[in-house]
Amino acid sequence: MLVGLYGSEGQTFEIMVEDGHVVGVRCRQMTLGSFDKSGRRRPVAGKEGDFMVKCDQLIAAIGQTVNVYSLTGNIKPDLGANGYIIANPLSKQTSVPWLFAGGDIVTGPASVVDAVADGEKAAVGIDEFLTGEKHAFWREDKKVDTFFDPDAEPSPTLRERQPVLSVSRRSQNFNEVEQAYDEATAVRQAKRCLRCDYRD
Repeated sequence: MLVGLYGSEGQTFEIMVEDGHVVGVRCRQMTLGSFDKSGRRRPVAGKEGDFMVKCDQLIAAIGQTVNVYSLTGNIKPDLGANGYIIANPLSKQTSVPWLFAGGDIVTGPASVVDAVADGEKAAVGIDEFLTGEKHAFWREDKKVDTFFDPDAEPSPTLRERQPVLSVSRRSQNFNEVEQAYDEATAVRQAKRCLRCDYRD
């Protein structure tokens, strides 16, 4: 049995089901097409054939709306026009002084990185609310005196490969796989992209 899902370009993607259970997802290799009105390149179907990823469970991660008051009960924080909770961008405090909110219930569908960042902000905000003191010592402003010329042309330097740990050194640990560039490489790479209006 196939359940069809339609992409923005009209291509069909399918969830493979047997005896009422998911067994895989039929996928199609995509490639970047021309730039659209937003300045981004649209994904379009590539020329390679479809392939199937086998699985026995499928979790849909799609943007959805939220009924805030079904979660907060009699507590009614102010909501924005989009239906999400309004929270202070830095402290995550809502219109209810002791209620703090972050993540998708404030921003709508976003990345895990955004949600984790909101968690840090809320933790600092809650601490300050309870103690009346600012303990976030890591938030001290630091002056960056690096020179930057906004009119400089991009450097023709080629893209460097991201340094990574060897497979043998990744086993049974949580070490960062993607490593940082050394200073000289980082500077060369930064000079490659100084003009956001450059496309092709």
